[in-house]
Amino acid sequence: MLRQTRARRLLVAAAAALALVWLGAGCGEDDVEESLGDMSVASIEAAYAVDRDPLINDWLNTTGQTIVSHSKRQHIPYEFKVIETELVNAFAAPYGHIYVTSGFLDFTETEDEVATVVAHEVGHVVHRHSIHSFKKSLLWGLVTQIISGKSETAGDIVGIGLGLLSLQYSRDNEYEADDAGTRLAYRAGYDPHVGLNFFHRLATDIEGRRPSRWEVYFMTHPPTDARIKRQLGNDELDESNAEAIARIARGYLLRGQPARAARLLEAPAVSSARIPEFEALLGDAWYMRGNPEQASGHYQAALSMQGDSRYVGTRLAALQQMPPNDLAGVGAAGQAAAAALMPQVAEARTLADRTASGTQRYVASSTPQLSSLGSTVKGINDQLYRLAETEANVSDTTKNLIIHGNAAVSKATESVYVLERVNEELAQCGSDIKSLLGECEVALAAAQQGRGNPEDVAALGASVDELKLGLVTLDGAMQQVPGTISTVQSAQSAAEEVTSLMDLIARRDDPKSMLGDQLRSASAHAQRVGTEALAAVNRAREQSVEARGHALVARLNLLGTAATPSLQATYDRQLSYLLLVPEAQVRSMRAAGAGYGEAAMAIAA
Repeated sequence: MLRQTRARRLLVAAAAALALVWLGAGCGEDDVEESLGDMSVASIEAAYAVDRDPLINDWLNTTGQTIVSHSKRQHIPYEFKVIETELVNAFAAPYGHIYVTSGFLDFTETEDEVATVVAHEVGHVVHRHSIHSFKKSLLWGLVTQIISGKSETAGDIVGIGLGLLSLQYSRDNEYEADDAGTRLAYRAGYDPHVGLNFFHRLATDIEGRRPSRWEVYFMTHPPTDARIKRQLGNDELDESNAEAIARIARGYLLRGQPARAARLLEAPAVSSARIPEFEALLGDAWYMRGNPEQASGHYQAALSMQGDSRYVGTRLAALQQMPPNDLAGVGAAGQAAAAALMPQVAEARTLADRTASGTQRYVASSTPQLSSLGSTVKGINDQLYRLAETEANVSDTTKNLIIHGNAAVSKATESVYVLERVNEELAQCGSDIKSLLGECEVALAAAQQGRGNPEDVAALGASVDELKLGLVTLDGAMQQVPGTISTVQSAQSAAEEVTSLMDLIARRDDPKSMLGDQLRSASAHAQRVGTEALAAVNRAREQSVEARGHALVARLNLLGTAATPSLQATYDRQLSYLLLVPEAQVRSMRAAGAGYGEAAMAIAA
């Protein structure tokens, strides 16, 4: 209720501002776009919850604003937000309001992928694509009704927000935004080669089996293979362009990823260029990796090409101060503690075997049902997009009925997206926990023999505890999911009925007939059962996410065990970069016995 009230206030303000433009009060296109942007924000945030996690928001905004700083349109305010939906999508509302979905963040694997897609959306804003697409869509009729005062209902607000998720740009618009995305991500220090991995996975993995939660992305973007081919022709992705490769490597160094930087700087195109700056960068990469011999060789090579360099001289002097890169060793007390943990690991592995088997059985039995639900959603989405393409000549009342029907259908289809995601996580998490327990056992065996660092045993003990909690949580999620499938199936049946009625009423364009009343009634029912289904699957989703979180903490803890001082310094740098805190804070927590996973959770909290 509070969200709808806030949305209505924003909508009224936006409508008032837009009305001035509509009446020709001397306002320019920026004013129109700003008003549409305010209206869009109100509608989106009435339809979807916004993730308020400060860490996620700080990171996304830092990434986004860095990208914007390299764009040609910086005189407007930009904001970047995450909305909570399992749809894999990202979109730009007018006037710099850029949204990514939580499903999109789950699907991406690297910061470079996120940056490349966010830069693509910034490209839409720079070229004003959204306002032009708005004018061509069925949403424009609803906007004009709001402006004229004929409509201010919360349902209409939601309708605009849901419509934005399926707003279609022309193919040329998309290619223009792709070009801008590659260019802006590159200039901001990200790797557009790795950014393209997002599209590679869409093309090779996801499009091959097309789960329903990716349908919206495919229907609002051009074919992925064509997009990849076009971007590979850009200068920023030219593997013979030494300057471009070195710039990307410099970005990796700034983000605390020296191994990736070194691989790029050792590429033939860069090494054959014989440029002092490139040799110095490679020296920095090896210095950060804790290899003084390799670092010294590249610094010396830079000096031989350049003669004198204050920077290189300083780096060579710093090499003399590097501490020995040896493990400290685990003392007698630590060895005894490691031995005491072994029975707990064995007990947990037995539980993990049982849980993994149960998870596999459930996933195998539920896959046909999920496949059927996915096919239903695909059919609904196909029908909705056909409607969107043929509604230009129907009455405003019919358009309103269709938009409200679409809002009701979205709840039901969203429950399928969440259920698909839960099933993926259940299968993966059970397997991950089992594997991580095996890694704990190996690391504890090494600690019993004195190999590693003094703080390793405490981190391993915390990892075992986290994995046991993960197994308990995973069992709870398993108990939640099976009972929700019938609820989701009921929601899909209601959504199919609404979609069929929408199709009929669009073809007949007679909203005052009995069909209009039937659609209103069916939409209300679909909204109710869709909300119930979504609540049911979200309960299971919360537990599956919690189980995955326990496994992730253990994985990060394990990464830090038996790490050399130089590797620890690299991990400290990467964690401080991602968590937006000083390296000293990470180091102090690690020195106090916290593993990297525990440190990350504590800082994030």
